[in-house]
Amino acid sequence: MKVSTGSSIGTDSSRPDDHFDDVDTDEENLNNPQDGNDENHDLPTVEEYKSNLTFRENSSEEGAPKSRAGLCTFLCLVLLLIIVTSIAIPVALRNKSKRRGNSLDKANAGGGSFTGNNQGPASTIMTARPATTPTSPPVQPPTMADLPRKDRALDYLVNYAITTRDVLNNPNSPQAKALNWIANNDAFKMDIPNFSGEGGGTPRGSSYADTRFAERWALAVFYYSTGGDKWTYNLNFLQPIDHCDWYSKFITSGGIIRQGVTECQMFAPKFNGERVSKIEIAHNKLDGLVPSEIKYFTNLQAWKTPFNVDMTTASSLDPFVGLAESLSHLEVQYCGISGTIPESFGDMKLLSFLGLGNNFFAGKIPQSFFGLTNLIVLGLDDNLLESPIAPFAKLNKLKKLYAEDNVISGEITQDMISGGWQSMVDLDLSLNSLDGPIPTNIWSMESLEVVDLHGNGLIGQIPEIDAVHDNLFFFAVQDNRLEWRIPESINNLINLKHLDISANKMALPFPPTMSEMSNLVSLYTSINEFGEHPIPGFLAQMTDLKELSMKQNQLTGQIPAFIGGMTNLKVLDLDFNQLTGTIPDNFGQLSSLDWLMLNRNFLNGTLPVSFASLVEMDYLLLDGNNITGSAATICGNPAVNLTVFSADCGLTTPEIECSCCSVCCHDDDPECNNFDWRINLDGIWEYDFERVVYAFSQEVLPVTAKEDYGNGGA
Repeated sequence: MKVSTGSSIGTDSSRPDDHFDDVDTDEENLNNPQDGNDENHDLPTVEEYKSNLTFRENSSEEGAPKSRAGLCTFLCLVLLLIIVTSIAIPVALRNKSKRRGNSLDKANAGGGSFTGNNQGPASTIMTARPATTPTSPPVQPPTMADLPRKDRALDYLVNYAITTRDVLNNPNSPQAKALNWIANNDAFKMDIPNFSGEGGGTPRGSSYADTRFAERWALAVFYYSTGGDKWTYNLNFLQPIDHCDWYSKFITSGGIIRQGVTECQMFAPKFNGERVSKIEIAHNKLDGLVPSEIKYFTNLQAWKTPFNVDMTTASSLDPFVGLAESLSHLEVQYCGISGTIPESFGDMKLLSFLGLGNNFFAGKIPQSFFGLTNLIVLGLDDNLLESPIAPFAKLNKLKKLYAEDNVISGEITQDMISGGWQSMVDLDLSLNSLDGPIPTNIWSMESLEVVDLHGNGLIGQIPEIDAVHDNLFFFAVQDNRLEWRIPESINNLINLKHLDISANKMALPFPPTMSEMSNLVSLYTSINEFGEHPIPGFLAQMTDLKELSMKQNQLTGQIPAFIGGMTNLKVLDLDFNQLTGTIPDNFGQLSSLDWLMLNRNFLNGTLPVSFASLVEMDYLLLDGNNITGSAATICGNPAVNLTVFSADCGLTTPEIECSCCSVCCHDDDPECNNFDWRINLDGIWEYDFERVVYAFSQEVLPVTAKEDYGNGGA
C-alpha cells in the first residue's frame, strides 16, 4: 500500500506496534477496495466527494420522500459493508496464517535467519505472539499442590510405603486418626514432603520415609495407639507447635525433669529441622500397643517409658528392633510386654542401656542377645527368662547386671569374673538357679558396689577378703546353702552398709572384727545354725544401724540396755529366740521404730510406760511371751496408730489387757500368729537398691515350730 507523503504514519521498524500486528499490509494478502492497484492514484478532493452525494443536492427538487429513500439506501449499504467485512477479515487472517507458515518453511529450507526484527528474508515478518490463537486453553493434569491436604498426605504415606491404604481406610485405626489429625486438625500445618527441596528436606538415601512429617505423624500414631486422651498428663502432644516441644516439666525430689519428647538434635545439615532423639514418658498410664511406626523416629537414641503397666506390644520387642540403627537406651520395665526375646534383637548393636525388668518375658534368651557387647546396664529382672550364666561373661563392658528372679542356671566361675566382669559395679543374680561356690576372686572386681546372690543354691563359704575393698556397700547371700562362718577379713569391706547372711547353714562365732563394721546400716543374721549365745556386744559400736534382724538365732539372756540407745533403728527383729527378762525401759528412746518384733520369746514384766513415745511404730508383735498387765500406755495414746498389734490378750482372763490389739493370742493356741514374719529385703534395681517398702512373709509355720526350735530341731 502506498501512503500519501502527508500522512503522519511512519515506516520506522523500531517503533512499537500500537496496532494489531497480525493485520498484513501486503497487497496480495488483503483485498481492500479502497486501496486499488494504481500506484498513481490520488485521494478525491472535498469538492469531488461532495459532488457525488447527489441525493443531498436533489433533495430539494424531488422532495422529502426521495431524500428518505436515499438515506435508507445508504444505511443498507453501510450494513452490507459491515457484514462483508466481518466475514472477509477472518478469512483473510486464516489465509495469511497459512502463507506465513509456507514462508517460514521456505526460509528454513533456504537457510534464512529469523530474528524477529525484520532482518530476515524480505518476505518474512516474525511477530511476538502466536500466528494462530487456540480456541481453548490446553488441559493440564492436576499437581500435588492442587490436591486437598489430606489427599496429599495420604498419597505421601502410601506411595512411599510408610503405611498402607487399607490401614488408613479404617477410620478407627491409630494410623487413620493420626492422618486425619495431621491433615485437617493440626494448625501447625507442617509441609508435606514432595522431594523437590520443599517440606521435609532431601530424603536420606532411598528412604523417603525419613522426614520430619513422617516423624510427626508417627508420634501421633503412638499417641492414639496408647490411649493418649487418657494419659495422666498430655505432655503437649498434638499441640500446634513443633513436635520437638511436645513435653512438660515437673518438679521432683531430684529437681526439675521433663517428660515427653525431651530432646531433639540436628543430625545432618541436609535435614530441615531437628529430629527426635529422646522420648521419656514414665508413670503416665499409657494403655495399648507400641506401634511399629516408631521406626520412623529414625534418629531416636533413647526410649524411656517405664512404669506404664498397661503398655504392651503386638509382638514382643519387634517394634524396637526397627530402631536398631540409632537406639542406644531402652527402658520398658514395669510394662505389660510378653513373649520371647526375638533372635533379631541381637541387631541392636548400639544398645548400652537395656531395661526389660518386671514384664512377662519367657523362654530361652537367644545366643544373638549375647552379641550386644556395648551393653553397660542390663536389666532382665522379674521375668521367666531361661539361660545358663556363662554367656553373660561375653558382655564384658557390663557395669550393672540385674537378672533377679528368672531361670538362670549354672556356676559363676573365676574365669567369668576375670575375663568378662572386671568393670562390674552392681551384680544382682538373686532368685535364680545358680549353684556351686562363690568364686574366690569375686573381690577382684574393684568397682563392685552391689553383690546380691540371695535365693540360689550356692554352697561353700564366703571367700576371704584379701585386701581392703572400699567400694562394696551391699552384700546379700541369704537363702542359700552356705556354711562355715562370716570371714575374719570382713572388716576389709570398710564401707559395707548392708550385710545379709540369713537362712543359710552358718555357725558361730561372729568374728571379733565385726566390731569394726561401724558403717553398717542393715544387719540380717536370721535363721542359721547358730548355737546358743547372747546378743553380741559389738552391736553397741554400730551407731548407724537402722535394720537389725536376729530372728531364730538361738539368742539367750536379757535384752541389753544398749539396744535402747540405738536411736536410728527402724527395724528391730528379735522374734523366735529364747530371750528372758523384761523389756528395757529406755526402749521409748527408739522414736524412729517402724517395726518391733519381740514375739515368741520368754519375756516377762509389763509394757514400759515409755512405749507411749513410739508414735512412728507400725508393727508391734508381743505375743508368745509372759508379759502381763495393761496395754493402756499404747491404746490410750491417739498418736500411736498401729497396723498390727499382737499380744496375749485372748481368753476370758487374758495375760495382758489390750483394747486396741488386732491379734489376741494365748498359750493354748499354738497356731495363733504362727507366721514366719520374715522381711522381704529385695533391693529394686531401678533406684540403685533404695528400699521403698518392706514386705513381710505370711508363710505359716508348723504348729510345733517353736517347740521343735526350743529343742534344737529348727
